[in-house]
Amino acid sequence: MNNTPTIRNLMTRAALALTLATAAHAQDPQVPEASIRVPADQVAFAPFPAPGVQSVALYGGVGTGQPTAMTSLLDPETYEVLPHTHEHGYWAMVVKGRMQHWELSEPDRGPDLLPGSYWFQPGGVPHAEDCLGPEICQVFVVFDEPADFTPVQ
Repeated sequence: MNNTPTIRNLMTRAALALTLATAAHAQDPQVPEASIRVPADQVAFAPFPAPGVQSVALYGGVGTGQPTAMTSLLDPETYEVLPHTHEHGYWAMVVKGRMQHWELSEPDRGPDLLPGSYWFQPGGVPHAEDCLGPEICQVFVVFDEPADFTPVQ
């Protein structure tokens, strides 16, 4: 018996792998079955567990135990700097406004972060953000691991 894979066997294996991958993808609750478009004026922001913050999860969400992509609005008139931490790290990008982001161990609050600025925050490290105004700040955040939010005393 010849154990050398034939083109037909390789193609059959590839088709099976693609079928299994497609089935797994279709069962992922974070992958929509159809395209989604939501104009900015129709995004359903909801209160976040921090004063002056509203958010919407594109997938997952804080406390869902899932990887998460979200965008948050920080209103400089009502926002309160709330030092906090997360179990896992995340990436963030300023979409609108003028912000600062810093780790509590740093001597200052770091540079002003304008739209297009971004940062990576390692998990387990106490940090904070501030919206410097005068306009509302918007930040886009991606956690590759489950997202959580724990205020620091």
